[in-house]
Amino acid sequence: MPAFSALLAGFALGAGLFWSAAAHLRRPIRPVAGQALLVAVLLGLLSYAPAVALLINAEPDWAYAYLIPAQSLPRWLGPWLVLLSGLSVPLGFGQALRASRGRPAVAQRWFWLPLALALAPLLAFEPRLRVAATFEQFHGGFGARLLLQGPLGFLLGWLALSLAASTWFARRCLEWLAAGAAEGS
Repeated sequence: MPAFSALLAGFALGAGLFWSAAAHLRRPIRPVAGQALLVAVLLGLLSYAPAVALLINAEPDWAYAYLIPAQSLPRWLGPWLVLLSGLSVPLGFGQALRASRGRPAVAQRWFWLPLALALAPLLAFEPRLRVAATFEQFHGGFGARLLLQGPLGFLLGWLALSLAASTWFARRCLEWLAAGAAEGS
């Protein structure tokens, strides 16, 4: 996930998490919004933020789509981007929760719009993101490899798989939380 799309993609992940569990979360007798938001915080900080951090640190020039050399950026930018990306997941979840007010269909807007805004730069820079190289290699026309032919392709695959698994687990946790609240336990 290139750095410029990480915040919006995290927001969409949180809103999508709420949207996928909205039908379960509106049934409980006892309110579970606080606990559900905690699940989203854990997903953001323990799964999404490390994935963003790994990409930014493993291939920093690729993370910025070879627009600027990563070493010329301030050192504080990467950690701030990782932290804000991790916090964007519960922010998306909370906004979708607040906006839906018992109408799960409203949460769809909070998912699709940020997702489209996150994918737009990825599609625009797709020719740049198709290769793995340093800033100098990319602009010098040497040493670049196709994304899927090198370690970055494997890294992206593993990160996508781990993020999908942790999102599935978070979704299941929300279902269990809602089922427990509906039973009054």
